[in-house]
Amino acid sequence: MKVVDRYIITELLKVFVICLTGFIFVFLLVELTDKIKYYFQYNPPGMLMLKYFLVKIPGYLFFAVPMSILLGGMLSLSMLAKNSELIAMQAGGIDPLNIGKPVIIVSAMASVLMFIANESVIPWSNRYSEYIQNVQIAGKTEKTFFQSDQIWLRSIDSITRIQKFDRPNKTLEKVSVVRWDSNYEFVDRLFADKAKWWQNHWVFYGVNRILKDREGRYVVESSPSMIGTLKKSPEEFDQTEMPAKEMNLGQLGSHIDRLIAEGQNPTRFLVDWHDKIAFPMVCLIMGVLSVPFPVGAGPRRGGLALGLGLSLVIAFSYWIAHSMFLALGHGGYLTPIIAAWGANLVFGPIAAMLLLKACN
Repeated sequence: MKVVDRYIITELLKVFVICLTGFIFVFLLVELTDKIKYYFQYNPPGMLMLKYFLVKIPGYLFFAVPMSILLGGMLSLSMLAKNSELIAMQAGGIDPLNIGKPVIIVSAMASVLMFIANESVIPWSNRYSEYIQNVQIAGKTEKTFFQSDQIWLRSIDSITRIQKFDRPNKTLEKVSVVRWDSNYEFVDRLFADKAKWWQNHWVFYGVNRILKDREGRYVVESSPSMIGTLKKSPEEFDQTEMPAKEMNLGQLGSHIDRLIAEGQNPTRFLVDWHDKIAFPMVCLIMGVLSVPFPVGAGPRRGGLALGLGLSLVIAFSYWIAHSMFLALGHGGYLTPIIAAWGANLVFGPIAAMLLLKACN
């Protein structure tokens, strides 16, 4: 590696570390303000609260690293321009693209590290911090259960409504099941006053069943008890559905496969799955966007203040666009791939064009 490249990378990393530390401190301050109510309500030990805030830090990197890359590249190169070091480099035969190359390399490495962290430490951080908050501090049960009433379950050939789930006794109340065949034609509708888990299956009690006979007439059958068609066990009712931010790609993919097998719409989770691949690229985009202004502009055209202002405008513009695309994807208005990659498809070409323009 050339001496000039090492020098630029060193200056970039200095500003990057300062910005990253500042962003983490701001996020911690906001978190502290929001969670202070837990301290007064539950009076947890101070060390437990400290552990909670430390565990939250990896989750902040998801947002802090891209902004720090943008600010680090913009401010470090702006300081080199202010001190006429960029002019000296260009006078020595180093073109603007080679000046910005170290920043782009660091940004690409940050994207790779962000992807790795998003597959390992960040989901753990989000999951464990929720556990500390809800279980160790608030004293709730370890699992987040379904609501005790109005449970709806859907599979590929049926839909089930449960009025109430009695967890300790493993019983269901007011169960209604509608089934259809492969041609989506009505098969039967079953009502049960109560269901009890017994020997690995549900037994329905007080059953009324509506079905079609061979002549197409609707027939009502009654039975004091019967083996139910419901496949989900009480333990599966107890399983919490983790948010996408607490799962890696493999776990999220398995969850999507299960939703598809049950006949449910996985669109929202498909958007989040693609977003886990697309979002780490923001580090590279922010790194490229940090180069054109300080390299292409003269040292007297705004300085550090303008560089800082532009960095914040670019960062917030990307976040607004990314959030908008994700919201449209979650709502089904955009395909999952477009929703996840939309902001990158907008800002990526802009970054490339600005860089090429600055180098000409």
